[in-house]
Amino acid sequence: MAARERRLVFGEDAELYDRARPSYPSTLVAELVGLVGNGGARVVDVGCGTGKALRLLARKGMRGVGVEPHPAMAEVARRRIPEGADWRVDVCDFERWEPRPGDAPADLVTSAQAWHWIDPEVRMRKAHGLLRPGGWLALWWNVSSEDNDTPVDDALAGAYEEHAPEVGGLPSINDPDPDGWPGAAHGLEFGPPLERDFPWTQAYTTEEWVELLRTHSNHRLLAPDRLDRLLAAVANVIDDHGGLYHHRYVCQLWSTQRLR
Repeated sequence: MAARERRLVFGEDAELYDRARPSYPSTLVAELVGLVGNGGARVVDVGCGTGKALRLLARKGMRGVGVEPHPAMAEVARRRIPEGADWRVDVCDFERWEPRPGDAPADLVTSAQAWHWIDPEVRMRKAHGLLRPGGWLALWWNVSSEDNDTPVDDALAGAYEEHAPEVGGLPSINDPDPDGWPGAAHGLEFGPPLERDFPWTQAYTTEEWVELLRTHSNHRLLAPDRLDRLLAAVANVIDDHGGLYHHRYVCQLWSTQRLR
């Protein structure tokens, strides 16, 4: 069997991914609207997955194209574009994707939970080429808050220590300083980066939390028997603490404006 490519394992069960993965806080979306100055912006959404971010932008009246390398993820995104929204989803690696007439210049290039999968030798230069002067590149990630220090969090840490110490919980894969800074290192004209954190909390039942873990690549790549033992232990922990787990997130936004 061919090795499973980590950036594509999410598409092995795209419906589960769309159902289980958290969305993004309304405060983040308001920030994006504020960056571009209007709700009708033209957007290229990089690594759009099942369209979680795309749907939020579409509901604000933005229009554009999502670029997603996995066909199953892209198909879910297409089916869930809000009715009447001016969006499409292309199946392609962003590195090889070519815009159609009208896709560029864009007001906004976005990437939610995906920028770290894009080739660092390509991503900033390609985003710059897609943006109009004055347009924005906006990247964000949901990461676990350092405030997850309750008794249930301690017990969950114990379950990982016993069954999968190399995993340790949700991955903290983010890229708060993409490619180094300043952008001039690439010969690109970007303004100084803006970084903002948006704390928020989501409550999960035992089943919902276990489903979420099944969508993360560091869990999916475990041998099936080890994954089953780990998830059973996690489920027991949450059940023993009342069957509801409140997980604190921080949505980290990194944005920069194309100057010229």
